[in-house]
Amino acid sequence: MAQFVVEKDIEGLGRLSPFQRDQTVRRSCSPLHGISPDIVWVQSYLTDDKCFCVFEAPSEQALRELIDRMGIDQPKSIAQVHEVIGPAAND
Repeated sequence: MAQFVVEKDIEGLGRLSPFQRDQTVRRSCSPLHGISPDIVWVQSYLTDDKCFCVFEAPSEQALRELIDRMGIDQPKSIAQVHEVIGPAAND
């Protein structure tokens, strides 16, 4: 299954308490998890004003269609992950 990074702007995310950040991101990402058997929320990366959610999905189009069906605002971007690298990848 392909992985996709979904970029969302969330103004002031970094100023929230850890609990508030967790709840904000869960409200943003979890509605897509479990609704379709082909779409799985893997994890999220949080910055001061953005959330980058990683999903497994059959295609970008499948993610966008589910977002539309759920009545959620489309994210700033959706990008397919083609490769993951890091220092441990060479070990």
